[in-house]
Amino acid sequence: MRHLLHCIILVSGLLYSQEKIAFIKYFHNNRDFLGDKAMLASDRRGESHLQVSYNEKKQAVIKEWMNPYGQPIKRELLSYDNEGKLHIRALLKKDDKPDKVITYGESEPWGLEFRKYLYDENTKMSYDNQRSEFQMSSTNQLEKIEFYTIDNQFYGSISFTYDRLGFVNNEVWVKEPENHIIRRFKYQYDIMTEVKQIWEYNKSGNLISNQTLKYAPADELYKGPPPRTGNMLSEAGLIIEELRTKRMVDPSPAFIPVTLWDQLITKNENRVDIDFISVDQNFLKFKEPNENEILSISVDRVQSVVSRFGEIIYP
Repeated sequence: MRHLLHCIILVSGLLYSQEKIAFIKYFHNNRDFLGDKAMLASDRRGESHLQVSYNEKKQAVIKEWMNPYGQPIKRELLSYDNEGKLHIRALLKKDDKPDKVITYGESEPWGLEFRKYLYDENTKMSYDNQRSEFQMSSTNQLEKIEFYTIDNQFYGSISFTYDRLGFVNNEVWVKEPENHIIRRFKYQYDIMTEVKQIWEYNKSGNLISNQTLKYAPADELYKGPPPRTGNMLSEAGLIIEELRTKRMVDPSPAFIPVTLWDQLITKNENRVDIDFISVDQNFLKFKEPNENEILSISVDRVQSVVSRFGEIIYP
């Protein structure tokens, strides 16, 4: 979940920073946009209209619904994969934080895990170009994920509730359209002891596992000098996979760093896991965890960057 939330938080900042706007077109409405029936720039004055920004590949990357005074009332960001197919759509609130993020493709991690749990290995079904819709709450927390096939069949959802401190306390998996609960997790986090308890229930409501995740003491985090180059944390991938599949890690002593990645903190106080590369007077360059693509963000959007070892990288 942590990686997913960081991806959602990154959407608005990254799409603005990594895409160079090559040109802008104006349309009367979304229907004209889909039909590529642009209007003259002079015709938009005093009229509600749709303003669309394109990159150098002639792909629409920002859609803005403008009122007659030229002010945006709704904004949508779009991102594409290496083959030029639409990969992510982000619908933003007035404060430019995501209201809903839609990802396309059968490899989306939450949809993939949902289908693996719902169907056995012998079930042959195609989920090419399926979409996952991540709905954010009014407090900018992930509220619900809905899964749809390419023909718009709603086949499942995962919903989340939070305690008063903002920690997830319930995660419910539902098969649609039957509206049957097939899996449920209950979480309880003790801030004082830094212990997280996790209970898993099956579709019959029976408890099938009860695990405890305890953080290692600060003086036992490293059994040797921590690495300072690359992402070669030998046990990090195993720990993440164990968390994803079992919702727990073994409490026995292990090589568990405080953070697996460097942390970028934006001006609006969002925290994002990154692999820091460099920074100059204008841009900070980095990679997303386990990705090869080099991204950049304007330094005026960055409050600070802290290394995975607790060192201040920026400013």
